[in-house]
Amino acid sequence: MLHRSSGRRHIQLATKLTIIAVGIIVGSIARADDDEIATKRDVYDLPTPVAIQGRTNNIDQSLAVSFGYIPTDSFNRGFPLSLSYAFYFKPYFAWDVVSFSYNFNRETQLKKDFENLGVAVQNIGFGGVIDFPKNIIMTGLVYTPLYGKSLLFNRSLVHSETSFYAGAGTLVFNQVGHVPTLGVGLQGRYFLTPKTAFRYYLRQYFFKDNQLGISGITDIGVGYEFQFGIFSKNTASVDEDE
Repeated sequence: MLHRSSGRRHIQLATKLTIIAVGIIVGSIARADDDEIATKRDVYDLPTPVAIQGRTNNIDQSLAVSFGYIPTDSFNRGFPLSLSYAFYFKPYFAWDVVSFSYNFNRETQLKKDFENLGVAVQNIGFGGVIDFPKNIIMTGLVYTPLYGKSLLFNRSLVHSETSFYAGAGTLVFNQVGHVPTLGVGLQGRYFLTPKTAFRYYLRQYFFKDNQLGISGITDIGVGYEFQFGIFSKNTASVDEDE
């Protein structure tokens, strides 16, 4: 009797364990099927919505005043004061209609030292003339692929833009005169208000010299930019996907 009772108990225990195991396996299979169904989206399902906040800061016509620095050569340093006007067809594409710079040139101490020593200084380019740009007149295109929002010191939200510039114009040298030039560069804005901004730029001007061939001058500067009212679209905000 003890042997039979013990055998029955073992059978009952085995049966219970089998039922529990089967239940676990069936539940796992069902959950796996549910997960597979959940991960497989129907082609007719709507896409998951993604919210993108619209652009709140935008200047569609700009007037900018800038002050820069030009390391012309070992004997001259330039400090250009610039005024420019740009028209934006889209928030990311603009025509920099005209920019005019007057360059305040300053001779370096090196040139004065040579003159004091009675040493004649002659340039390799420009037919031997040591020259510097007096004016820079340019027109070009501005492409702005980046519009960003940054948190300043965990307190203030700063809106900014980063742009690429390509243009053509003339460098008006003090003695040589007008020299055709091409310019490329990087520029950007940090908005102070929705219609005013602190701006920076870095441009490289290329021109051809008869003696040296293709030469270049670098211009780097900062300035203030604001909305220019004439012909303005008067858009308070523009969506980023326009």
